[in-house]
Amino acid sequence: MTSIVSLLVAWEEAIEKLRHNTPKPIVPVIDSMLAEVGGLGFIGLFLSTVVTGGPLGQVVGALSEEFLGAEDLLLETFEFLHTFFFEVGILFFAIAGVVVGAVLQRVNKLQEISQLALDSDGDGEVTLEELAEALEVESMVVDLDGDGLITEEETIEALRARSGDEKDWSGILTEYMLGDTERAGECLVIRERMMEKLDLPQSFAIEYYFAEIFGENLEEIVELSPVTWLPLIPLIALDNSVDLSRDVVSAASSNAFESCGYFYDNPVVLYSSIALQVVSITWALFNSWKMTSIKKMLLPTLVKDSQNGVARLLPPRYQDPVLRKQFTSTSSIFDWGEKFFTGGGSKTSPPRNEHEELFGASGAKFQSVYRDSIRFHTWLCVAQIVYSTTQIVFRDATALYLSETVGNPSGTLPELILWSIFVISAVFQLSLAPTTFLNYCFVTSVEGETDATVHCFT
Repeated sequence: MTSIVSLLVAWEEAIEKLRHNTPKPIVPVIDSMLAEVGGLGFIGLFLSTVVTGGPLGQVVGALSEEFLGAEDLLLETFEFLHTFFFEVGILFFAIAGVVVGAVLQRVNKLQEISQLALDSDGDGEVTLEELAEALEVESMVVDLDGDGLITEEETIEALRARSGDEKDWSGILTEYMLGDTERAGECLVIRERMMEKLDLPQSFAIEYYFAEIFGENLEEIVELSPVTWLPLIPLIALDNSVDLSRDVVSAASSNAFESCGYFYDNPVVLYSSIALQVVSITWALFNSWKMTSIKKMLLPTLVKDSQNGVARLLPPRYQDPVLRKQFTSTSSIFDWGEKFFTGGGSKTSPPRNEHEELFGASGAKFQSVYRDSIRFHTWLCVAQIVYSTTQIVFRDATALYLSETVGNPSGTLPELILWSIFVISAVFQLSLAPTTFLNYCFVTSVEGETDATVHCFT
């Protein structure tokens, strides 16, 4: 009893400390996550006390014996489902916690780096020259005629020269490996652009502006409606058909090893699982690529003039009609998908400005559709990890380690290897989620999408 009370006290103190150290815009996200976890805990408690172990237990047992031939079969299935959904929910919020951590790190690092690392002369302000030196930007000739004046034509030529050697998909790895200094530098370049365009004072704190944007979007990401669970039902039913065909309910059943090797041996389960992996990783890479490519078009370009060493901030690439016309964020392969999930996309919700033209086939519905896309993809990856590890990988590994008798000895090892690869793939996809989310927040909060509250952060 004492240990339980101690855990509760420690939990309360940890939550209070977390709330105290969290920027105000992120606090509602923490509250929403705690409410969702509490809801999952209540559902689990209800099922275990009322359905499986309470007054309805005998009724469920009688129905199971009458229609399924075994008293414990339906009860065990209830237990499996409630455990599975609880594990998926908890892991989802753990991943959401990682995203929150990445957001907090970015906000804190931005403020720290802008004040310490990039301000080389210690005057309290980060100049374009200091930014260019810290970020090791490329030197190039901007003033082509050497007259000391930068014309619009010279600016466009420099912008096109900086854009010409980049490949469509090359940015994903670069973005994935981007360090804190580079990310802070990007935000400070954006800060210079916003101060210039919106006539903001030097006191403008872009870290607080982005914290507000992050908080609003994170709160939407971590909210789970009951509909979110529905896509998991056919996936579970398909995979669980292997167990049920051998009178096994789940990996926790006493005869669970009888299903080992048959997930790999069943063509429907095998090929559908492979297809799901292909869809999932394509989905992750497309989300990442789309956010990265749009972000590149929206970022101002910082260069050093190789003639006089002066740092210059070139406008975002999307403002050049030629570069904007050449740009596409909707591959022809996925064009139909974006139009389908947006109810017609740019045809029914056309872009309202040059910024929204960058969103491609999704049109003006980009913001809501891709926020949901990031959320549902994260949910799918979490479900894959939980099911594959708890129901297949751990079961096969245990059987092989203990030299247990299994249903299909020849298929057990290949099954273990393949589903382990599936888990690794899902973990990799989840590792893209924080960067994809941060870039999503960026492309929906600058230039033509700048929030009206931006003047509150000066």
